[in-house]
Amino acid sequence: MAYTINHYNGTLLTTVADGTVDTSTDLTLIGKNYAGYGQAQNDNFVWLLENFANTTQPPAPLAGQIWYDSGSKKLKFFDGSKFRTTGGAEIGATQPAGLTQGDFWFDTANNQLWAYTGTQFTLIGPQGVAGAGLTEMKSIVVQDSSNGDHAIIQAIDDDTVIFIISADDFVLGSVNPITGFDHIHKGITLAYTKTADNGVTEVPSGFNFWGTASNSALLNGHPSSDFILSANPVFTQTVNFPDTGYTVGTPVKLNVFNDANTLIPTIYNSASDTIIFKTTVNNAAVTPVKIVGLNIVPGSNAVSNLGSSGSQWATVYATNFSGTATNANNLNLGGTYVSATTASTASTIAARDSNGDMYCNNLHGTATSAYYADLAEKYLPDATYEVGTVITVGGDKEVTACLAGNAPIGVISENPAFMMNKDLVGGVYVALKGRVPVKIYGPVKKGDRIAPQDTGYGMSVQPGTPDIFAVALESSSNVAVKLIECVIL
Repeated sequence: MAYTINHYNGTLLTTVADGTVDTSTDLTLIGKNYAGYGQAQNDNFVWLLENFANTTQPPAPLAGQIWYDSGSKKLKFFDGSKFRTTGGAEIGATQPAGLTQGDFWFDTANNQLWAYTGTQFTLIGPQGVAGAGLTEMKSIVVQDSSNGDHAIIQAIDDDTVIFIISADDFVLGSVNPITGFDHIHKGITLAYTKTADNGVTEVPSGFNFWGTASNSALLNGHPSSDFILSANPVFTQTVNFPDTGYTVGTPVKLNVFNDANTLIPTIYNSASDTIIFKTTVNNAAVTPVKIVGLNIVPGSNAVSNLGSSGSQWATVYATNFSGTATNANNLNLGGTYVSATTASTASTIAARDSNGDMYCNNLHGTATSAYYADLAEKYLPDATYEVGTVITVGGDKEVTACLAGNAPIGVISENPAFMMNKDLVGGVYVALKGRVPVKIYGPVKKGDRIAPQDTGYGMSVQPGTPDIFAVALESSSNVAVKLIECVIL
C-alpha cells in the first residue's frame, strides 16, 4: 500500500508507491518494502543533522526548511520562495529583495548595516556615502602625551577627520595619531589648527568655519584687544598706513596720502576747493585759517595773526603786501625799494633824527602854517566812507572801516590841512594827526579817550584801553552816533 506524505499543515506533499523512493524533496522518502532503505534513511538523518550544509542551496526545499550556507557560514531558512538568513543580516553588494520588516542587510560594497522598514532600507551605520569612504560622527578614546585617556567625537567625511569635539584640552599622544591634529582643545578643534600658529588654520588645508559667530577670542590669530571698534575707536600705539593713505567721507571728500611720484605727504580735498583748520578756544570751536582755492585766508576777518611777538617768522616772501606793517627795512619808491635815513640823501625816505629834525634838499609846500587843522594822507578805500569814519588798514584795497580790536590809523578828513600823497588816483584823505570831527557812539565828555568800537566809529573808553587814537575836545550826552571834535594823537 502506497504512503501518503502530508505537510505539517495537513496538505498533501507527495505519494510514495510500494518498493520505491521519492526524491521530490531534498530528503529521500522511502516506500513500503523498499530494499536498501537503510542507506537512504541514514543519509536523511545526516542531512537533517547538518541542515543540508553546502555552499549551494538545496535544490528542492520546502517552506520552513533550514539550510546551513557553509560558504557564508550562515544558517538560513526557506520562506517558500527563497532562502533567507536567520539570526543575522543579508550579505551582499546590492540591496536584497524579498525581505520583511525588521530584516537586516550588510552592504559589503560600503561596509554598512541597513534595516528594512517594509518599504525601504534605513541606514543603521556607520554613516557614509556610497563610494566616498567613511562619513560619520564617531566616538573614540585617544591618549594624550602622558598616556592619559580622553573621550572625543570625530567628525569624519570621506575618511578624513574634519574636526574634533572634546571636553578636555590636551596634547595628542604619538599612539594612534590623527592626521591634522597635534593639540586637542576644549570645545571644537578644526583640522590643521596647529598650536604653534596661534589657533589659525593652515592656509593650504582649506578648512574653515563658515557662518556667523556670536563672539571670537582671536581674529586671524590676534586677540580681540588688538582691534578697535568702528564707533569711537581708540588707538593705544602708533598706527601705520601705506603710502596710499586713508580717506574720509561717503562719498570720499578728504584724502591723506604720500604722493605716488614724490612720496611727499599730501592732504587733498577731492570734493571742493576749501580745507578748514579748527581749534578750540575757551571751550568753543574756532577757525583760525582756511585754504580756499589757491589762497590761505583767516577763518574770520581781522581776528587771526600770522606769528606772534614771541614766535616770529624769519622771512616772509611776497610779490605784494597789502596791510599795515609796524616795521620795514625798505619801501617801494617808483619800483625801487629804498631805505630811510636822517640825511639828505637822494632816493631815500626822510626820517627824523635824534632831535626830531628832518632834513631834505628842498621841501615843496606850506611848512610853517596851515589853513586847516589836520595832517592827512591819501589811501585807497574799499568803500565810500563818511567824514569822521574811523579807518584802519585792511579790506580789498588799502584801508577799511575800523572795528574794535583793530589798529586805527586815523579818520576820514573833511578839510585836510596838510595833504600827503595827493596824486594817488581814487584815494581818500585820512587825517593822521590834528583836530578833526570823529564819529562817536554814546555819551562823551571833553578830555575822554577815544578807541574804535564798531564799523567806523569810536567810543569813550577808560585810560589804558588798547587802541586809543584820539581825545575828545567837546562833550555830548547824545547816545546816538554823531560827529565830535577830537584831536588825533
